[in-house]
Amino acid sequence: MTTETFRSPSIDTRVLELFALVGDGFVGAREALIHGDVSISTLLIDREKRIDRLYNSLQKEVSERLLTGGLEPAEIQYLVGVIRIIPELERSGDLAEHIARKAALDLSRDLRPRCRGIMQQMGEVGTLMWNQASIAYDTRDATIAGMLGEMDESLDDLHVSFIAEVVSSSPPATVAMELALVGRFLERFGDHAVNLARTVAASTTPLRLAAE
Repeated sequence: MTTETFRSPSIDTRVLELFALVGDGFVGAREALIHGDVSISTLLIDREKRIDRLYNSLQKEVSERLLTGGLEPAEIQYLVGVIRIIPELERSGDLAEHIARKAALDLSRDLRPRCRGIMQQMGEVGTLMWNQASIAYDTRDATIAGMLGEMDESLDDLHVSFIAEVVSSSPPATVAMELALVGRFLERFGDHAVNLARTVAASTTPLRLAAE
């Protein structure tokens, strides 16, 4: 037989808040990057502190609950899934912060239109992937992981095109290095979305117990 599913509304609310904070941070960082808006960048860096506080409180609570003993298998499966998800969320928040910091350098000022367009596309795909990962967690939809894997391939292709365009435009070496990092950060954000959806899929697979 299979176990009943287990959800903690209190934990889920805060996990989804983390998804929202990181997603909003990424969108803001993306826009700051495209438009070179230093004021947005500063606000996003401050937001990271809120993400860290929420992450730390969740990690502490879930870890303590796992150590209490006497939990049902479904609850253990749920809590283990959460304890695997929240570090990924925290690292994704760090990526959004890194992008915001690069935006403060106004790297997009001298970009060719095609290069700017590819960078914007990468940000839009990353945002869509993140929204889908959040939906996967909220609805426990295991099928979203496969869809995000396909989207990640498209994001990888955009990343390759972005780097090729940066190289062909022959910017100063320091600018080229910073743009290469930006491209990597945008690409990695999509990877995190895929990892989150796959963790959700793994944690929603019903446990099979031996028949009595």
